[in-house]
Amino acid sequence: MSAPDPVGSRRDQIVEATLRVIGARGADAVTHRAVAAEAGVSLALTTYHFDSKHALVAEALERVIERSIETVHEHAQVSGPIDPSQLTERLVALTVAQLDDEAAPLVAQYELMLEAARNQSLRPLAERWSEAYDRSLVALVRAAGVGDPELSAGILSSVIEGALLDHIALPREGFVESELRPMVERTVEALSGAVATPSAPRARVQAARP
Repeated sequence: MSAPDPVGSRRDQIVEATLRVIGARGADAVTHRAVAAEAGVSLALTTYHFDSKHALVAEALERVIERSIETVHEHAQVSGPIDPSQLTERLVALTVAQLDDEAAPLVAQYELMLEAARNQSLRPLAERWSEAYDRSLVALVRAAGVGDPELSAGILSSVIEGALLDHIALPREGFVESELRPMVERTVEALSGAVATPSAPRARVQAARP
């Protein structure tokens, strides 16, 4: 059995601390001093492993994207056709997994994606995540037999991302069942050509919003 790699583990510790700083205070708050304090290591150690703020943010972005892609793939794998209700369940489960993933905090993901929008060198990483997410959603939508899978997946993605951003900005109890699920269900119904009728969940969505 090989001995633990102290250099690698310290580097991991610093990257994890960077993610926590980003999740709590945003990418602008990332400095070697702030990350060292969060990680409980010396300032010299952070500068030894990462020579700039950009290097810290870039590795944190790569790590959070890899974890997010794994989560998406896990929930998007299908072995055959699914029906619209199963599509809804898959999408809700994927969104809940993203919300609950402490290893890839959703706030940090959005902060890092915004940083990629400002920094050209980070965009290939952001594009890799976006392409993997889009491919997975398209595969799910196609398995459910929904027409125009690419467009339909894009619509569903917009609904989910909009709901998540709204929830992150203004967290609410019962978000998943009272808001997210009805939104996804109604969208899937509409895209599948089903005729939606008024129901209790819709009333809860309206009542739950501030």
